[in-house]
Amino acid sequence: MKKFRPQPGLVMQAFRFALDPNASQEAALRSHCGAARAAYNWAVGWVTASWWQRTRVPHGLPPPWPRPQDRA
Repeated sequence: MKKFRPQPGLVMQAFRFALDPNASQEAALRSHCGAARAAYNWAVGWVTASWWQRTRVPHGLPPPWPRPQDRA
């Protein structure tokens, strides 16, 4: 992966925050994180199923992308 390098003269600044939620806020945070994880897992499953479906070409020609079994 290409490493980010800022342009010369550009100032980069970051902030770090600590959360200290009460019990009800913590429950809401956990609920939101769980929903985000469920949505992510659904999307990964959908993309994976779509990819595997495309690897089975009905006309018998090899697909134009490399399949896992074709890799050395």
